Amino acid sequence: MRINWKVRIKNPYFWFGLIAILLAAVGAEPEMFTSWTILIAQVKNLLGNPFALGCVVVAVVGYINDPTTSGITDSKQALLYQKPKKD
Repeated sequence: MRINWKVRIKNPYFWFGLIAILLAAVGAEPEMFTSWTILIAQVKNLLGNPFALGCVVVAVVGYINDPTTSGITDSKQALLYQKPKKD
């Protein structure tokens, strides 16, 4: 599994998608962000639920996967990028 992590972490859209998955996984609602106690409790609930945690893992793998290649890897061209490619 070869993924060009250096380039992916430089792309803000990578972080938007990853954060969206995590917020959905903990069932984020606006009132959660008014207290660290509430947020931490929701994260503990997620970590204590094997099914929900498995769903998060599947969602993250699906998000990270490059659908234009076979398996979970970047293309040879993408592995050579030094920064996100502009169209």
